[in-house]
Amino acid sequence: MKNWLFLSLITLLLTSCGEEKEVHETEIYEIRSIGTLSTTEYTLGKIIHWNDEGEWYTYGDRKILLSCKATVKAGVNLNAIKESDIQVDGKKITIQLPPPEIVSFEMDPDLVRTEMTDVNGFRSDFSQVDKSKVLQKGEESIRKDLQKLNILDEAEQNAKIFIVDFYKNLGFEQVIVHETPKDKRNTNIDH
Repeated sequence: MKNWLFLSLITLLLTSCGEEKEVHETEIYEIRSIGTLSTTEYTLGKIIHWNDEGEWYTYGDRKILLSCKATVKAGVNLNAIKESDIQVDGKKITIQLPPPEIVSFEMDPDLVRTEMTDVNGFRSDFSQVDKSKVLQKGEESIRKDLQKLNILDEAEQNAKIFIVDFYKNLGFEQVIVHETPKDKRNTNIDH
């Protein structure tokens, strides 16, 4: 009798360990609570040269050379995943990923340097307003450079890796993540 009870307990224990854990619907949509997932960060430097020749009535010209750095983060807003974007079929889950986007664009004022100024004739030195206008040109130039760097593609690939790991940890055996087609993306880098 003791052996039978012992074998029953062992069998019960082994069969309960081998059971597959059922994933609850709340766990499937829990990924939305992460919100915006930043997956890629770039730090870009720019040298900005500006030659201000002035108006016809001014004598002299002035030139400035500024250096600046911007930190740009890109990722995916997981909060934008709708219930219709997730399809579950047993241990297989298919997700339509929201489009990648620029999450933040910051130019650190501590990393802005005036490398050189040249003022001659009767022209005044560059004011802070003048320097701000030059920096604005630098920011526009950095934003244009972002389009060439494929930061959004990289952010999307990193988000896919995260999502696959997230759902595999929940117990899914097959995780398929569909990207937003490139022609459906908002390619506006302004944030």
